[in-house]
Amino acid sequence: MNKEAIQTKEVFPPRGAYSHGIRAGNLLFIAGQVAKNQQGQTVGIGDPEAQAEQALKNIGAILEAAGATFDSVVKLNVFLTDMRYREAVGKARRRFTQEPFPASTSVQVVALAEPEYLVEIEAVAVV
Repeated sequence: MNKEAIQTKEVFPPRGAYSHGIRAGNLLFIAGQVAKNQQGQTVGIGDPEAQAEQALKNIGAILEAAGATFDSVVKLNVFLTDMRYREAVGKARRRFTQEPFPASTSVQVVALAEPEYLVEIEAVAVV
């Protein structure tokens, strides 16, 4: 199987041994994105909707780098530090996705990579 790394300068560079995205055949797997902007600053500290929006902007930039759009997304996995953030994240998601909406899973986690992160979102797209 051929794998192609998808990287973009529009998203803060990965820290560690991973890629922004991996294309394998006609599937694109996008690494979990958080509320980190292009300059590496955390956006929306304390605001789950703003954090979800930044994470989704990052996903959009990675999709674009792969020649895709949010219409290509078939699955979103959302990691929340508190389930009470689901509604706020849903508001942000509606600004990026449309019907038919991607399949989705939301789970609450004890913590994310940095204490100020409230939301992390990963995606799978068909490209």
